[in-house]
Amino acid sequence: MPPGTDGGAPLSTPRRHLGAGAALSVLVQGAPLVAAGVLSIVIARTIGPSGNGHLTLLVTFTGLTYMVVSLGLTSGITYEVSRRRWAVRQAFRTSYLAALVLGLAGFLVGLGFFVLAHDSVFKGISIGLAILALSSLPPVLAYSYADVILLARERYESYAGLELSHSATLLFIGAGLAIPFGLTGAVIGLPAAALVGAVAGAFLLLREAGRDPVVDSGDSLPRAVRFGLQGWIANLLQQVNYRFDVLILGGFATARDVGVYSIALTLTSVAWVLPQGLQTVLFPRVASLDESTRTGEVSSDESDAAVAKAVRHSVLLTIPYAALISGLLLLAVPLLYGSEFHQTTKLGFILLPGVLLLGIGKVLSSAITGRGFPRYALYITAVSMPLTLGLYFLLIPPYDAWGAAVASSVSYALSAVLGFVFFRRVTGIGLRKALIPMSEDIADYGGLLQVARAWRPGRWQV
Repeated sequence: MPPGTDGGAPLSTPRRHLGAGAALSVLVQGAPLVAAGVLSIVIARTIGPSGNGHLTLLVTFTGLTYMVVSLGLTSGITYEVSRRRWAVRQAFRTSYLAALVLGLAGFLVGLGFFVLAHDSVFKGISIGLAILALSSLPPVLAYSYADVILLARERYESYAGLELSHSATLLFIGAGLAIPFGLTGAVIGLPAAALVGAVAGAFLLLREAGRDPVVDSGDSLPRAVRFGLQGWIANLLQQVNYRFDVLILGGFATARDVGVYSIALTLTSVAWVLPQGLQTVLFPRVASLDESTRTGEVSSDESDAAVAKAVRHSVLLTIPYAALISGLLLLAVPLLYGSEFHQTTKLGFILLPGVLLLGIGKVLSSAITGRGFPRYALYITAVSMPLTLGLYFLLIPPYDAWGAAVASSVSYALSAVLGFVFFRRVTGIGLRKALIPMSEDIADYGGLLQVARAWRPGRWQV
């Protein structure tokens, strides 16, 4: 048995081209934003800001419930499969069963909370719509597990196809039904898209299992759960920073305020498309490189250089993204959403600095976790979450959406700064080396075009 494989396949097989994988990931990361954006435009034009606010509350609530019941298993699965310690077939069977159990539990818990908060946060939303939205939990968990298994095996094309099938279903069914049926039609798109994603994921994983060389070590699930739980607690706390602004705003302000603010969130989150695309493929790559360093297949300097380059690219791309989002806020809002959303532009510019910084922070966090230190994500949120929550309750009641925007932007920036601190501690890489782009980084984009022209399925290799 090769050293360091724990019964799996050797790690010395040729790796896929990380830049090409990240570029493809970026393309598909934008698909959910496009689907959500089009859906919000349809809702805004058919039933106005209040309808968009109700949809935002349902999507946010379902997303939070997903986070609560997921137990962080996505990161645990990624870590185990990328280190070749969990065979695809076993990971597929176990994760889909877990999705069913956890999803049903989430449905019941979420529905109970909705009933309790119906007269405050969810006022004006029927229980039938909540049932529709929460019914997406079992299939969306399965779909997300399929996603990370494919990424851990560096099947970037299959991952892209799965993401696009989910987003396309949400767009065509959600937006298509929203026109004749309003909010109800839009909400139907949530379970429909999740079901299509789960079925497509099962097909792709069965195909991948047939060519997977890994021999399962037999105890991968407990290891995945232990690893995932560390990041899970951090992610739960992080949702206070990311999503509680919407829920608290829903409790203190009108649905119209939530609808106007949510568009600013959607448009500024475009700045996370590239960092999230890079983050998505970097985590399994860093985990794989770390294992290869341990077994002597690559040097620690080579591993550090790859990590530092990825972070520098996230910094480099903040400039064009700042320009892009500024254009969207100034032009797209009045053109696509109408005069009722005029405050969205100003709210977006308040959010923008924090959003750009957090984009870099996401990549830093991915590198930290890939090195096997998910607990540092918990340290970051343990510091930032209390401050964020305090800012929300201090600023939202008197200032509504304006207070939410200021508090969120400060929270995002703080998380990024803490990410810089712990990245330095875990990797030993100097911040200058990681944060100051080099001429070779700019040259990488020309090389990426050459890689794209030479593409064949499964052959983006370094």
